[in-house]
Parts: sequence; C-alpha cells; structure tokens
Amino acid sequence: SNYSINNIEIITRKKADCKGAKRAGHVGNLNYPSFSAVFQQYGRHKMSTHFIRTVTNVGDPNSIYKVTVHPPTGTLVTVEPKQLVFRRVGQKLNFLVRVEAEAVKLSAGSSSTRSGSIIWSDGKHTVTGPLVVTMQQPL
Repeated sequence: SNYSINNIEIITRKKADCKGAKRAGHVGNLNYPSFSAVFQQYGRHKMSTHFIRTVTNVGDPNSIYKVTVHPPTGTLVTVEPKQLVFRRVGQKLNFLVRVEAEAVKLSAGSSSTRSGSIIWSDGKHTVTGPLVVTMQQPL
C-alpha cells in the first residue's frame, strides 16, 4: 500500500490509473469476485463493513440470478438485491453485500479467520464468490 502511480507503472510496465480505486471508497470495493473483511476488534463488540460489486451478464438474455448466502460462523451477511434480473447479454448490474461480525475471544496479537460464500444461480449457471472474515486482536 502507499505505492505511487510511478511505482506501479515501473512494476507492471503499464500505464496506471488509480482514480477508480479512490472512487471505490476502500480496497474491498475493487470489484474482485471474492470478499475479504478484516476487523480490528479494539474492544468493540460488533463491527461491520460493506462491499459493492458490478456484474456483467455473459449468459442468456432474460436471466434471473437468485442469491444464496453461506455466512462465515459468527457473522450476519446480507445481499441486496436478492435477485439480479438481466434483460440482455452484456448488461451490468450492481449488488451490495453487508457483513456484520461479533467480537470473538482472542489473545493480544492473534487472529481468527472464517470463510463462507455468496452464490448466484439462474438454475443453469452458478457463480460463487468466496467470503472470508478475519478478526484481529491488536497488541
């Protein structure tokens, strides 16, 4: 983190544009297919975050994908909307994932990681996004 655009261009040997990352709000909103939430407990009992994703229909037109959530243990995960209604191929739609977690008992400097998934299906095609939640207890 804290790499300059010049640093990124030297490493990747490509033109870099970081404006999209700034608009996304935080690193969790870079539109990756996976979801990773890291919570620093700092004595808090409940913590939350959210992710925004944009998906593109590459399947059949007039497809309806319904969501199934398998939340990591100790979390509440909600997805809005509950279904994505695509009218045409190439259409883009957004969805929001909210993750709420309760503190777990950890010793100072340790962490706990749990995993789950978010699954979209139209009955014919299935798209799975892994969801990982890490709880950290600072020193």
